[in-house]
Amino acid sequence: MKKVAITARAASFVEEWAKWFETEKGPGYVPAIVRQVTDSSNPDFVPQLTLGFEKREAIDRSRVMECEGKEIEIFLYASDELFGTDGKKLVDLRDNTLVIVDEEEAPPEE
Repeated sequence: MKKVAITARAASFVEEWAKWFETEKGPGYVPAIVRQVTDSSNPDFVPQLTLGFEKREAIDRSRVMECEGKEIEIFLYASDELFGTDGKKLVDLRDNTLVIVDEEEAPPEE
């Protein structure tokens, strides 16, 4: 499995939710981006991502993501097929929603 990239904007969004989650549930959890399960019988179905949290000791460390070329403590539990084989897709943030975009579609980081 190749590492999937996440934009700095999306990583900041996830990290903010992780801080909130830690205040609610306590330490020991890490953020994991997962595919939201919905009815995919629709031929125009677009996979949606959502944010979950997993116990640090139970996380599959091979699913770590990278931001700006560095591994960060955000993990991805979504099918590799969603991101293709060319390494050109990444996770970004649009309208406070995590989305899969082509690398060219991601605006430059501020």
